[in-house]
Amino acid sequence: MQGIRAVVTRDRLLRLAAFLIDMLFLGLILALCDLILHRPDFGQVRAALDSVAQIADYEARQAQMNMAMDLFQDAYLFSVAVWLGCEVVFQLIFNGQTVGKKICGLRVISTKPGEGRLKASLRFTVRSLVKGVFLILFQGFPILISWFYILANPANRAGYDLFLSTRVVSSRR
Repeated sequence: MQGIRAVVTRDRLLRLAAFLIDMLFLGLILALCDLILHRPDFGQVRAALDSVAQIADYEARQAQMNMAMDLFQDAYLFSVAVWLGCEVVFQLIFNGQTVGKKICGLRVISTKPGEGRLKASLRFTVRSLVKGVFLILFQGFPILISWFYILANPANRAGYDLFLSTRVVSSRR
């Protein structure tokens, strides 16, 4: 039980809660985009994948699968772009906070002492861009790696936090 308490800390639970709130918020934004712009159209991706099983001819099946994967790639990249835009804009507006971090009382800060707001804002933006590049290159796998880093690091810092000299801290202390 002591080992679990060392891993499951208040700060880590708050960070997870902030992430889940951000994902819920992103889901709402993406649903609005789908209603207004008809993008990302994951329904079309699902329909294209479902139709693959109905095709007997190997060449036609492969062509349909390629089309389904292209549709998925388009929807995924659109979703990452919307997430990235939301994260950057909210962190700039709320000085290091996304919607989830604001609700949970967390903030991204620079670990460089005396760094001004402009440099810190640039650091937050680059932090988000690094996360976005990893999401595009590895399609979701970085989320797992980040959480393993956070759980293994006593200061609850992900790899991109270490790399960019940032840290997520409580803004209510």
